[in-house]
Amino acid sequence: MNSYFASVEQQANPFLRGKPVGVCAYLAPNGCIIASSIEAKKLGITTGCRVKEAKKIHSDVILIENEPAKYRSTTEKIFSILADYTERIEPYSIDEAFMDLTGYCQSLSLAQKIGRQIQTRIKKEVGEWLKSKIGISTTRWLAKFIADIAKPDSVNIITPKKAPKIYSRVKLTDAWGINFRMENRLNRLGIYNLNDLKNYPVQNILTALGKPGYFLWANVNGIELEGVKTQDEIKPKSIGHSYCLPKHTTDTNYHLSVLMKLCEKVGRRLREQKLEAKSMSLYWSYVSSGGFYKIFKVPEKLFITIDIYNLAAKIFLAKKIGQKIRMLAVSVGNFSGLSRQMNLFNDVLSKKNIAQTMDKINDKYGDYTIAYGQMWGTGEYAKDRVGYRKSVKVIYKLQ
Repeated sequence: MNSYFASVEQQANPFLRGKPVGVCAYLAPNGCIIASSIEAKKLGITTGCRVKEAKKIHSDVILIENEPAKYRSTTEKIFSILADYTERIEPYSIDEAFMDLTGYCQSLSLAQKIGRQIQTRIKKEVGEWLKSKIGISTTRWLAKFIADIAKPDSVNIITPKKAPKIYSRVKLTDAWGINFRMENRLNRLGIYNLNDLKNYPVQNILTALGKPGYFLWANVNGIELEGVKTQDEIKPKSIGHSYCLPKHTTDTNYHLSVLMKLCEKVGRRLREQKLEAKSMSLYWSYVSSGGFYKIFKVPEKLFITIDIYNLAAKIFLAKKIGQKIRMLAVSVGNFSGLSRQMNLFNDVLSKKNIAQTMDKINDKYGDYTIAYGQMWGTGEYAKDRVGYRKSVKVIYKLQ
């Protein structure tokens, strides 16, 4: 999807259409723009631009605080359309998905017709102001590559045989998986464009860059290494949340309140996935400079919010910081499936049941309808934000 959050806002409010719009994480001067409308991009107001910078570029730019629920709802409608064509869908992000049409259509040209049909349905059934790009190929990487460099509202095909002609027209960093740091590493090997990468001896790139280098080489050569993975086949490597503090202070109670909110968000996602974590990482950065980051192995698997918080708070308080903090983050990892084994020495199973019951109540009546006492007064802290990676489920219609 193109300029997705901004386009959703323009779809919802016709007054915004045709005008420069920036969707922001926060409307404070240092808040970041997370999506710009096509009109705003033409003025130079792009993703990552600060609110104060955007206003300097164009004083009449319309800035809106993001509404994650609105974007998720729109995405669910779009993914529901995709589900009419195949059961093998991989939600890559809130505005992007892969579809495996193997067995559903017998040629790339037929897949292109399906792509155009999907675009028509999105405009008709979801919103006429929403623009999309669809890439079609024999591998995930090639399909995403051609979609990324295409114009809005287009459906494009690329084959491994025709790819070199297109590779000659783009930069290395136009390709999925190559950032500026990787570009520098490739340049040091004498690789300056995608055709150089395609023709580079595979053993040499494996020796120089390891597995990431081999993945890049295979991708540009049209070799599929992963394929489309459905929701049930994807397991996260970590679950985490961060928060840029609007109030820079040394107030420990304020920091702990934010930390509690972050731990609840992490715990909620952990329980939704029915996973337990065997490690936790804690990070914070200071307003001045520097900060703290460490990964901890935990004595008992983490599943319940209060257990995550108690461990994080213990580590935080032990550091006796005394400095103003700019950002807080907590994440968990090293997962295993949810265990129902009874513990002879405590009531772990009972606590798990209580936590899951609280989640069900909050799912039905709204977030934080029931919450831990430590979260009292944290309503304005770490508000709901858009999760970009695999944050929306595909709901298949019953036949």
